[in-house]
Formats: sequence, structure tokens, C-alpha cells
Amino acid sequence: MMMQVKVLSRKLIQPSTPTPHDLRNFRIAFTDEMSPTANVPLILYYVNKSSKADDKTGIKQLLETSLAQVLPQFYPLAGRYVQESRLIDCRDQGVHYAEAQVLNCHLHQLLGPEMKPEQLNDLLPCPLYAADGVTDPLLSIQVSTFECGGMAIGVCISHRIADAATLGTFLCAWADACSLEEGRENVCPVFNSSHYFPGRNLPKLELRIPQTNGQGVPKILTRRFVFDGRAISKIRSKVLMNCENGTTKHRYTRVQLVSGLFIRALLGVDRAKYGRSRASLITHTVNLRNKTSPPIPKHSCGNFCTFAVANCAAEQAKSPGLQDTVNLVGDAVRKTAADCARILNSGEDGNMVIIDSFKHVTEIICNSGGDLNVIMFTSWCRFPLYEVDFGWGKPIWISPASIPAPNSCVIMDTKDGDGIEAWLSLDEKDMYMLQQDHDITTFTAA
Repeated sequence: MMMQVKVLSRKLIQPSTPTPHDLRNFRIAFTDEMSPTANVPLILYYVNKSSKADDKTGIKQLLETSLAQVLPQFYPLAGRYVQESRLIDCRDQGVHYAEAQVLNCHLHQLLGPEMKPEQLNDLLPCPLYAADGVTDPLLSIQVSTFECGGMAIGVCISHRIADAATLGTFLCAWADACSLEEGRENVCPVFNSSHYFPGRNLPKLELRIPQTNGQGVPKILTRRFVFDGRAISKIRSKVLMNCENGTTKHRYTRVQLVSGLFIRALLGVDRAKYGRSRASLITHTVNLRNKTSPPIPKHSCGNFCTFAVANCAAEQAKSPGLQDTVNLVGDAVRKTAADCARILNSGEDGNMVIIDSFKHVTEIICNSGGDLNVIMFTSWCRFPLYEVDFGWGKPIWISPASIPAPNSCVIMDTKDGDGIEAWLSLDEKDMYMLQQDHDITTFTAA
């Protein structure tokens, strides 16, 4: 499938009303400071609901108009990041907005097994690592129309100011403004991360993203692995088989089960690659919004996440069972969730819950001399991304794209909400080995 994407136009969309002068300088939080220099990507796919060209033109105009109307609520996203001052200059510089035409490809072809995630990056408005520059938009959007009339809306939002939950909040608000349908939830965003976590001039996380594929730079591949509801049940049953009396005191979530499956497979790939077991560091992002006491409002915008960290010694990595790796990630997530409960009511000690996890990760990586297997997971499950309806129906599919960060995995819901899509990025040779793993092939074929 030789998909080509031709960009037809580019412009900057500004808020429909100017940002007040007292909001022109937006201070970022220390959770924003620690986020990597990258964009969070998401693509939403919509089937054609009309054969009329005039309807397509009207839809595109409505998308533009509603975007300008919703931006006053999300005014920092129309600004620019000033690295030296650790603030967002909110002078309505604008959101990057592009329109494109997809050639030699119908939407349904992207939904088939021949789809390669690298192709999806052409549906995004900018490179994933084009962030933090003085002219880099904090929010970029590309509306791509397929020959069949289907549409893809690709969005990149800067991780310096937002996490995936913030992106979900923005998309829901934009869709509501576009559809004008009554009875929808009123999305009221609040950019309040610095209220909870004032800036501290902390260093950012380095994602090890290669920006070229020149000599000596390994080729990173992203592949999608789909586990339907039946497969999840089979993984759970396999884990419980090795528990005493077939029961456990903990509930294994879909995310923990799939993460544990991949950890076990990736430890095996690492052993085969180096001819020995190496120590491993495994991280999983944890959304703070529903875990603090009192809870942080769900439409709070910014980076409201921390790391759950699991250390796996070389001896542990020799031949772990599936139950071992599921428990490894599950125990780390449960401990972090319990720690989150005291973040907002323990003063400085509460803030250190977040900062210490970040420092722990960076210090171990820096002191490893490169002899460390680092595996990073992030979950976008339970975000209402499949509910983003601009007025012509909900998306038939959502996806990230190819993310050139080795040993990283984005976990998402399937459309029915019962399964998991795992988007894993690995060195090309490592990916080949992982795709031969017995459990991976068994459960993705269920």
C-alpha cells in the first residue's frame, strides 16, 4: 500500500477572542518541566457519511470555525513555549492547522493487516520531536480526506504543556463546539497544574529519540498488537493457573496483563540479544487525576502523571513466569497509586512522591553505563477518545503513530472497550525476535 499525503494548505488559527493581558504569561508546573521534548500524537478516523462535495467543504469550515471558538478556553495551546523562562507566551500566536488529501489509499485499507504504523505519521501535522522551539506550535492539527470520502484528524500536542488526558479533554470540547448537539457534557478545562505543582526548574526526561536513520543509528519500528476480549480472558486464566488455589488477592487489569506479557517477552529478547540476563528498569505512567485526595478534577489540563517504577534484577530476568512479570508491574502500579493519595495533603513530602520517582528513573539510567534494559509503558485506556463526535458520528478507529522511542509501548482501548491495542516501538532486529515469541503470537491470534 503506497499511501501518499498531499498537503493542500497550512494556516494558523487564532482564538476567536483575544487572551486577556493578565493571562499572557502562563507558568508551567514541575510535572510539565520533567516531560520530554516531544509531541503527543493522536489520529481519529471517520467514515464518509455523505457523497456531496459541498458537505465536505462545509464540514471543513465548521472544523475551523469551532476550533477558533473553543481556543479561548484552551488559550495556552495557542501560545509558544519560552524555554529560558519556563513559561508559555500566550499572545494568541495560533494553532497550526493543515488540510491534506490522501492519494492511492482508501480508509478501509488502513484498518487491514497490511497497515504499517510508519505510514500513519504522514497523517500528523508535524514531526513528533518538533517541540519546545521558539516557533513550534503547542497544538497542531491536520485534516486529511481520503479518496473514498473518509477523514483522518491528526493532532499533535506538546508534552511540555499537556498529557494524553489533556488532549482528550481538548478533543471532546472541540467536538462539542463543532456539533452543537444539545445534552452533551459541558467540558470546562482548567489549566491549573502549576497551582498544584509549582515550577522548580527541573530537568526534562530524555526519550532517546533518534532523529535520523544514518549510519550507526538503529532503525526503530513501531508495530500494533491487538488483544481482543477473549485473549485478555485467556491471559488472565493463564496467570491465575499459577496462583495458589487459582485465586489472587489482587485484581489484574487488562493493562497489567498485557504489560506483563510484553515484559516477559522483552526480557527474553534482551537475553537473546546480549547472551545473558541484564538488569531491567520498567516504568508505567500513572494518571494522578483520580488517585489524589481530594481528587484533581478530570478536566484539569497539564501533565498530571507520575511513574510507577519496577526494578528487575538480572537474576530475576533469567526465566520469569507470566505471573511474575504481571505481578511486577501490578505491584509497582498499586504502590504508586497508594502513594498518590498523599500527594496533595502532605506538603513538600507530597510533591516528592512525583519528583523522587522521576529522579529514581533518571539516576538509574545515568549510572547504568548503558548496561540496562529500560522498558517504558504508557496507558491511554479509559480516556473517552472513541466518544469524540464532531457531528457526523464517532471515530471508526483511533491510533497514535510510529513513535521512534525504543522499548516504549502505548496501550489503548479497542473500539469495543473490551480489548487492548499495544503500540510497541523496538529496534528492528529486536522487533523481529519479539514477533516470534510464543505468547505474543498465541494471544494476538486469539
